[in-house]
Amino acid sequence: MSDELVKKAKNGDVDAFSSLIKKYQKDLYKIAKCRLRLEEDVCDAVQDTLISAYISISKLKNEKYFKTWLIKILINNCNDIYKKKNNNIIYFENIVFDTDECINEKNSNIDFYNLIDDLDIEERTILVLLYSETYKAKEIAKMLNLNYSTVRSKIKRAKAKLEKKLKEKEDKYGRIR
Repeated sequence: MSDELVKKAKNGDVDAFSSLIKKYQKDLYKIAKCRLRLEEDVCDAVQDTLISAYISISKLKNEKYFKTWLIKILINNCNDIYKKKNNNIIYFENIVFDTDECINEKNSNIDFYNLIDDLDIEERTILVLLYSETYKAKEIAKMLNLNYSTVRSKIKRAKAKLEKKLKEKEDKYGRIR
């Protein structure tokens, strides 16, 4: 169904493009929120992404990769905004999301996004793409312009940090609730 909508959108069907965007708007917002601090920056990144995607959709080679293509445009827009705002200084900000997606059943009562808020921006983005958006590490590497092995290492490191954080909470509070 999405492939058909993408084909129609590529042929100039505005309603088809609008349907695609409605389908992916929450995903775009979550990913942008992971990369940027301010709500206005998140909205700007998403809006710029939609405009860029609409203008260049005819260049999309394979319809089945529409979402990946859209997310890659979004990440590039987020990176541009981040660089302009921060002059290439990296801040480790705390971002809280309102969703209840979790890494696994054992920790199902811990909000995934609250759990990852102490990770650096790249680790957060990778974990959101991996667990929330269910992309594979190779796809994430392509989207973020990183080596596959780098993504795998970052996943492993981020998981270790999360395990340590969970263990500290268990030690401090007993059982996590």
